[in-house]
Amino acid sequence: MIIDSHTHLYPQSVYNDPAEWAKTFEESYWLSCVLPEKGLSLQGWVSVDQLLKDMDAAGVDKVVIQSWYWENHRACEESLSWQLEWVKAHPDRFIGFAPFNAQGGAKSIELLRLAFDAGFKGIGEINPPAQGYAYDDELLDRALEMAAQAKALVTVHVTEPAGNAFPGKIETPFDKLQSMAQRNPDTRFIFAHLGGLLPFHEFNPNTRKSLANVWYDTAAAPLLYSNLVYRTLCDVIDPKRILFGTDYPLRTFPKEQRQPSFQHHIDQLKYANLSEDELAGILGNNLASLLAL
Repeated sequence: MIIDSHTHLYPQSVYNDPAEWAKTFEESYWLSCVLPEKGLSLQGWVSVDQLLKDMDAAGVDKVVIQSWYWENHRACEESLSWQLEWVKAHPDRFIGFAPFNAQGGAKSIELLRLAFDAGFKGIGEINPPAQGYAYDDELLDRALEMAAQAKALVTVHVTEPAGNAFPGKIETPFDKLQSMAQRNPDTRFIFAHLGGLLPFHEFNPNTRKSLANVWYDTAAAPLLYSNLVYRTLCDVIDPKRILFGTDYPLRTFPKEQRQPSFQHHIDQLKYANLSEDELAGILGNNLASLLAL
């Protein structure tokens, strides 16, 4: 089984004119990421039908459709409306993770209830520094408690402190991220983008203990790291805590791909010197176990 734990999807009304949509919903940060003022955009745009075709072509059974870390609750409501439609139409292929912004107040909690009642399996992708609230926000803790009660996962965007600059880069404070995980031990987190290499801090046994409820996805890793990172990571942490993610439809192999695809990512993992069990787990079995699929 192959399950992509980290994809994004937008309706045609958004990708036909991203700038207009961003203006309407006051989402300037999102626009700076998908349509940067300088340099080429790596953002791909696909329809639901194209997503399904790309999944079939690469043998991907299911994908998690993450929301975005919206700056405004109104955009969260809009985003959830798309996701509800897609998941309802393709329940065997799509898994929904709900949008959340603590600045939405009580409405943000009600939105999560709506999503969980509809069968959504998680919250995310969230990124507090980009959304205007803190990692120790009281309402965020309420949302994380809801996730624990629903046995749902929470995907958190993580940026590596070092490395190259890129459009929309906002630093992730590792200490606050770690504290959030410790403060909510019953909540299961996915720290996206290999956790900004935070898992390598787990050489420290105290850090490893504090992150026992954290998994890491591989989304966008090819843009940041060499293929050696997967084997090395499996030697540091339990490989069962690594989840396949692409950040589709982002073109994460810009020199090789003109259109979004899953196959490049799958091929990279197949040649990462992993055991059969490690590869099968990362590609889908680990997430299937987490979500009791």
